[in-house]
This record gives sequence, structure tokens and C-alpha cells, in this order.
Amino acid sequence: MIRGPGEPRLPVGVLVASTLEPEELPWLRRHREMQRLVETVRRLRETHVYSSEEIVRIVGERYRRVKPRRRGLRGRIELELRRLEVVFNVSYSRLVQVARLPSTREMSEFHRALVLSFVGDEYDEALKAVRRALRVIREFWNQYRLLIASSQDAREAAQLRREGSGRILSVVRRLRRRLEVLERVRRELLRTHVVSEGLPIVVVAGIPSAGKSTLVRRLSTAEPEVAAYPFTTKTVIVGKARVGSIYFYMVDTPGILERPVEQHNEIERKAYAALKSLPDIVLFLVDPSPEKVQDTESQMKLLREIYHGIVEGRGAGLLVAVNKVDATPREWLEETLDTVSGALQGIGSASLCSPRPLFISAVTGEGLGELLDVVQRCLRAKTPWLFGG
Repeated sequence: MIRGPGEPRLPVGVLVASTLEPEELPWLRRHREMQRLVETVRRLRETHVYSSEEIVRIVGERYRRVKPRRRGLRGRIELELRRLEVVFNVSYSRLVQVARLPSTREMSEFHRALVLSFVGDEYDEALKAVRRALRVIREFWNQYRLLIASSQDAREAAQLRREGSGRILSVVRRLRRRLEVLERVRRELLRTHVVSEGLPIVVVAGIPSAGKSTLVRRLSTAEPEVAAYPFTTKTVIVGKARVGSIYFYMVDTPGILERPVEQHNEIERKAYAALKSLPDIVLFLVDPSPEKVQDTESQMKLLREIYHGIVEGRGAGLLVAVNKVDATPREWLEETLDTVSGALQGIGSASLCSPRPLFISAVTGEGLGELLDVVQRCLRAKTPWLFGG
């Protein structure tokens, strides 16, 4: 097919979602997933989604600048061709940029789960519509430039230019809702850019007031970032921590990993479904203090649910820490130890970063050195590529 002057090409080399071989190691799968996470965010960040109105406005601005260069029939035909070329080039080039957005199949697991949970097929259908529109617009350009070039008089050339321009802009206008969907999804997904560097991720879980955000702040190398969870009013607290020479993210998701799934509303269930694809390690905090909002048995129920729902299926690590040792009577700590140890016996040893719960205080810092040592050992097992083996 003939390409018009200045016509941009459709994007090539589109990121292809990897198909995992059955024998692929869990850590290798995670390594590739982290690479896709980085690539997905890069493409979302670099893509500008133009609205239909924006494209039509730019066409009008460029169109008015086109002036005749010579007189006579040839000059008029040339003028009409240049006018049509402006309409084509502006429309096509802007939509080509939009078409560079990744489909859900090309996204990371986390982003794909978010889009499919909250938008369904609407995003992919919108992207397909844009790519179909590009083919139609190019066909109109090829068709009408030949008709204009063979016009018998200036009036016919002008009529064909109006007809061709109108058909191209009609295609653009019909994409209005599709482009709005693509831009909304793009903006929502970029709200989690804080976990897009490809670093290991430790997701902190536990009941409300267990000290999760305090721990994230205590271990972070800088003030944690509070970001909005895509498509929800929930927030995500993300801190970057360091153990040895390795940096990793600590992520606290208030309201999502704080109670059993059956107590979640629809939005929280969807957020939970996407969150399942993030962690390399789940750090579960137990609250043994007299002020705890749920008893230890209820906390162990939540622990087992997170293990079966997140950890077990993706080969992540699980580390259990009893927090607030500075504010809990000794006998309460002993009772908590017995209950937690019993719960850990029902969890596969390959998943456990430590066979016993750690005792820490996020407020005073007690036990945090040992916690980081265990995290480092667990990261060596779950993300060995970061350690050269």
C-alpha cells in the first residue's frame, strides 16, 4: 500500500507478552514479570493520548496555514492535496501515538489484573478501534489524493478534498469515547509508578493498627510516598528500604490486606485480585497488644487466607513478625507465640522466610536488624538474579 508524504508508520516491535514454559523457575518468572512491569510503565508514561477534540483543533490550526503556491488548475489541485495531507498527517500521527499503548496481553500481571478487574474488555476494545481507525484513515488518504490529483477542474478538486477531509475527521470524532477510556486507564495505571523500577517488593499485611505504616516509615531510606491505588479511593504507602547492597520496596495497602476477602466490598476485591501479582515477600505483622482490634486467632485466619490466596500460588516468601513487643505484657507475647507457631505448622516450609515468628517493635526499632537479615536471605532465594546467582 502506498504511503503518503510525511506519513508516520504504525508502531513496530510491540512488546510481546511472554508465554511461560511449564519448566520455568518461579524466580525466573518473577524476574521477567519485573521487566514487564518496568516496560509497561515506560510505555504508559511516554504515550500521549489525544482526544478527538484535540486532534480536530490541531487540524484546524494547521489547515488555516496552508496557502496556494501557484496559480492555475495545477496550483489549485496542489492546494487541495496539501489541505487533505494536513488532515491526514495530523489525524494519523496522533492516533499512531495512541496505538503504541500496550494491550492487556502485553502488560505486566499487576497492570493486566487491574485493567481487567476494573474496566474489563473495554480498554482492549478501545485500543483495537484506534488501530482499525488508522487503517481506514490511511485508505481514505490513498483514495482521495488520487481522485484529487486526477480532477478535471478546481471545483471538483475542492469537493473531493472536503469529502475526504470530512470522512477522515468523522473517523476521529467517532473515537471520542474510545480515546477517553484509553486516557483514563493510562492515568490510573501511572498512579502506581512508585513500584515501577523493577525492584523486589515486600508487601506488608496485617489487621488495622498492627503498625504496618509505622514499620514502612521506620525502614525506609526516605519519606514513604503515599499514592492512590488505581481506580479506587484507597491509598498505597510505598517506601524504599535497603538491606546490604540491595534496595527493595515496602508496600502497605491500607484496607485491602487487613481483613478477610469475604468482608471486602467489590472495589476492594478487585484491588486484592491485582495485588496478588506484586509481592516477592509478604511480611505479615501480628498485633499482640491489649489494644489490638482483632484477637490472635482471627489474625491467624487472615494469615492463612493471605498464604493460600497470594503466597502459595506465586511462590512468594512469607515472613511473620509479632510487632509491639515494647507495649505488650510478657505473658501475652508467650500466648501469641504459641498461637502463631501453631499456625505456621500448616504452611509449607518452602514459603517461610523463617520457621518461627520474629519479635519486633516498629516504634523502638527492637528486632529490626534481625528482620532485615531474614528479608535479605529470603530475597536471595526469591530474587537470586539480584545477587548474581
